[in-house]
Amino acid sequence: MGKILEVKDLRVEYRTEDGVVEALNGVNISLNEGETLGLVGETGAGKTTLAKSIMGILPKPPAEIVSGEIIFEGEDLLRFDKNQMRDIRGKQISMIFQDPMTSLNPIMTVGDQIAEAIEAHEKLSKVDANKRACEMLELVGITAERAGDYPHQFSGGMKQRVVIAIALACSPKILLADEPTTALDVTIQAQVLEMMSDLKKKFNTSTLLITHDLGVVAQNCDHASIIYAGDIVETGTVMEVFKEMRHPYTIGLMNSIPKIHLEEHRLHPIGGLMPDPMALPPGCAFSDRCEYANDRCRTEKPEILHLGGEHYCKCFFVEEQLKGGE
Repeated sequence: MGKILEVKDLRVEYRTEDGVVEALNGVNISLNEGETLGLVGETGAGKTTLAKSIMGILPKPPAEIVSGEIIFEGEDLLRFDKNQMRDIRGKQISMIFQDPMTSLNPIMTVGDQIAEAIEAHEKLSKVDANKRACEMLELVGITAERAGDYPHQFSGGMKQRVVIAIALACSPKILLADEPTTALDVTIQAQVLEMMSDLKKKFNTSTLLITHDLGVVAQNCDHASIIYAGDIVETGTVMEVFKEMRHPYTIGLMNSIPKIHLEEHRLHPIGGLMPDPMALPPGCAFSDRCEYANDRCRTEKPEILHLGGEHYCKCFFVEEQLKGGE
């Protein structure tokens, strides 16, 4: 199974009047064909900036891609011009945005919105595009008769299904799902995720699933990458990251989730806040919140460590543990 997408040493800054926001700081991820990679991190960690960089829709200015490569099927997307990216966007790489309420045009019927996406990339007549739009609606569990309805006539979960239908209308090779279930209640979340999983198998779509919910990653992903302050701190297969997690941040995220089998009266959050991206510390970005941090952590940036298999991590404490033979 080959790599369909590889992001190498991607650095993105937002240059504002108040200063420079270091949004991504040398991010490396890879996505295999037909697999789902879960990207997990707190709000402001750089998850959406990464997805928008891949799609080529960062607002420039203030965003600036300082360095790095985004390799899709052997070619660097950062070298493509606007027209080349327009051909890829929607046809080869699609995105489900965070909030379905704001992703849809309120004055167009949902059928027309799906058909518009199809007409932009496929050489189909209007009649055939509308027919395909109805098929896509049926595929995501909405009857074709509702193609003439407007977004306000749908519930949040139904709107998200429409957004997914638009994203998958041209059978893209890669789907970027940016917190696709955030605005939905839990039962609808489960339905939407199950539907995405079924469609992934049907189309063999490779998916980057962006979330802050570790449970969603455990159930729906093959690989997981943990992002903190614009950098990947731990990555591996879902089994490696969940069963053998090593980075203190990953462990902190896991410990903050209530356990069914333990009787606990309080949650265990990670103390402190993520550092200001306009003033990142010189060393490890997590050092101020880490109970194992020492002077080296506060002055040097940790290198990537190979922990075996596909498991990697950036942490001096883990490095010391490995040297100690643990």
